[in-house]
Amino acid sequence: MLRHKELSPADLAKALDKNFSSVQHHLNLLIGAGLVEQTKEEKVRNMVQPYYHATANRFLISYSLTENLSKDDVYTQWHEDSLQKMYNGLEVFAINVPEDKRARVLELMDTCVEMERKAFEEAVEKQSDPAKLDKQVQRPLLQLMTHLTLSKDRDHAAALRELNQLLNP
Repeated sequence: MLRHKELSPADLAKALDKNFSSVQHHLNLLIGAGLVEQTKEEKVRNMVQPYYHATANRFLISYSLTENLSKDDVYTQWHEDSLQKMYNGLEVFAINVPEDKRARVLELMDTCVEMERKAFEEAVEKQSDPAKLDKQVQRPLLQLMTHLTLSKDRDHAAALRELNQLLNP
């Protein structure tokens, strides 16, 4: 949310349906990590209210970080919920998976997404001077480099083939 506009801790607490002190605590962590900065202060009912904004337009979450997070119950639940939403989204493409294939489809979707995330991060790390790239071509070029890496990965190809057979019998 802070990538898109300046918000106060109170605005964030309301939008996220979280208590103010929890939001303030996490804001302080983000500030300490250099991910968020205070941009202005406004006086609201005799109180000074700070506003914050993200320090970058885009953040890439490290694959190694997600590997460590996989041990965290909250992250694991979020990951499973996200995967389930992807699975449910297949209906937008008029794909209905038989119930007996559901678990395997979820497993293959997870495998493919994780392999793609890791390959994308590797492509990002290989850049010698990303500042030289025009912002309009950076993302498509990173995606192309990701696809080139994955095209050499037999496990990824096998997972995609099997997923394709399950989704398009």
